[in-house]
Amino acid sequence: ESGILCMGAIRKQPWVIGGRIKPRWVTTLALSFDHRVVDGEQGSRFLADVASVVHDPGAAVLF
Repeated sequence: ESGILCMGAIRKQPWVIGGRIKPRWVTTLALSFDHRVVDGEQGSRFLADVASVVHDPGAAVLF
């Protein structure tokens, strides 16, 4: 096991969009990995890719 991806609860929270506060569904993503196996930059890029797909599932076809 070289890494673990965790996703927190999805909750409606106030979020600033275009200078206005609007309710949005928000979650937390966390990644823990073994630095002997995965470089920090690779892990960061992977987490950004996962966040992108969660935000826009249609983006998954681009991978």
